Order: sequence, then C-alpha cells, then structure tokens
Amino acid sequence: MEVKMTLIETANEGAAEPVRLTTPLGQAIGNLFARALPLLDGNPPGSLKVFVFGGCAVHLLTHARGSADIDAEIEAARVLRKDEIMAVYTPPEGYEDSDGRDLQVYLDQNYTNALGPLHEDYRERAIPMEGFEGEQPLHIFVAAGVDLAISKLGRFTENDQSDIEQLIECGRVDVGQFVTLATEAIDYAVGNRSAMQGCLKLVTAKYLEDRRDATPGS
Repeated sequence: MEVKMTLIETANEGAAEPVRLTTPLGQAIGNLFARALPLLDGNPPGSLKVFVFGGCAVHLLTHARGSADIDAEIEAARVLRKDEIMAVYTPPEGYEDSDGRDLQVYLDQNYTNALGPLHEDYRERAIPMEGFEGEQPLHIFVAAGVDLAISKLGRFTENDQSDIEQLIECGRVDVGQFVTLATEAIDYAVGNRSAMQGCLKLVTAKYLEDRRDATPGS
C-alpha cells in the first residue's frame, strides 16, 4: 500500500488545479487505475486516457457521497491491448473508510456515456487527476462539474438531483453556464429531450431565482 500511495501522491508540477486524492475512496480509485502502469511501460504520455464520471466523480470534486462503482470512459492507443488493461481493472479495490469500515470500489465495465446527455466539448473541460498527467503514460481526468451535472439529467434519480445540487453549492458548477451547455447537449442527446429540459428547469429554478433576487434593483 505504501508504494501505491507514493505513486498517487506524486504531483506533476505545472498541471492546472488537478484533482487531489485526499480521501480513502479517492486513493482507492487512483490505486485501481494505477494497476495498468506496468502494461504501459515505455509508451508515450497519455497512451491510456481515463475520464471519470458518476458518483465517484462527484465524490472527487466535492468529497460528498461515495459510490461502490466507478463510471469511466477508457481510451487506449492502438498499440495497447485494451483487453489486458480491462482484465487488470476487473478485481475490486479494497480500502478502509474514515469510520474504519472495510469497503470496495470496482470499475463498471458496462458503463457508456453514449446513452445520456453529454456536451461535445466535455474533454476540453476535464480536470486532470494529480499524479496521472504530464509525462505519465496513464492520464486520468475527472469530468468537470458542469459536464458531470449535464450527464445526470438523463436518469435524474433522487441521487442525481442531489449530486447536481451538491456540485452547484460547492462552487463546481456555474448555473448560467450549466443552463447554456445543458441546453446545447440536450439538443443532440439520445432520449426524451423534453423530459431532460424539464429536469434542467427543476434543478436550476431555485438558484436562478436566488440570482434574480440578488440583482440590484430587482
């Protein structure tokens, strides 16, 4: 475990505001993805790219609720054997939470971001994860708060609504930008677009009202 922690906590200087793995779950996520490093030895920087979504991404950005599964888009260079990489990612990663409980987190290998709303420019806003950037062959990114919020407008369960509100209240999402980008994403999303628009209005209404109330002369 000490070897893994050293790897994860090595920051790449010059990266812009990387996501730091400061919680037990965050460290477990980093440890799980680091398993692929021996398979990437000698490959160029970013030969394997991972984009984290879902509840684990919310946790990494807000330190709010955790999740037992990692939703992630994984992109491997053609020279790599993606089947071998996915095989090393199959076993769950164990960790001890702050209450001393033994828990596990695993990679959901059936995850796809193609079924829900997602803005086409999400990669440009993705936030690098500390220790997995720069010259590393493995680059890990966490979806930016606004793109994570957009992705949650598809199912929009109670947890999804709570996650969006948490992202807004932690300062990870600007409501105005969220409305603009979500509207664009919904225009080309798969599924019930009118329902997604309704969810967007529902989750942003109180924040937009608060903004109007705070405007001088309103």
